Amino acid sequence: MRHEARRRERGFTLIETLVAGMILALAAAVMATALSHSYGSLSDARDERRAATLLNELLTKVDLVGASRIAAEGPHSGNFDGADERFSWSIDVSNRPQGHLYEVTATLTWMNGPQEKSLSMHTYLNDPPNSHDATLKWRDL
Repeated sequence: MRHEARRRERGFTLIETLVAGMILALAAAVMATALSHSYGSLSDARDERRAATLLNELLTKVDLVGASRIAAEGPHSGNFDGADERFSWSIDVSNRPQGHLYEVTATLTWMNGPQEKSLSMHTYLNDPPNSHDATLKWRDL
């Protein structure tokens, strides 16, 4: 009996080792899933931040050229160049009855894997006649 008690105290049993291995494998799987989801969220946040920056640049161009000229001459849609070529944009400009106030809605769309994402920005711009440089062209900005 004394010899048998000494043998049991030497280490872990096979069952204990298997249970510990299963717990470790389960914890690793949970951590890998959480890491994968966080990388996806980071990518989405990066895209949305870039889209917001592009929308700001787009509305700045509208303000520089003039909302009345954009409404009359366009452009009303297009794509960005270079690293931002996956982003496409559209602009809707409508005249408000209050003086020279224009309602401007800019929308960006892009593909995120198989899913199409979009972000819109809405503002009002005051554009009195002759308030902008008539020689300034959209393509030059």
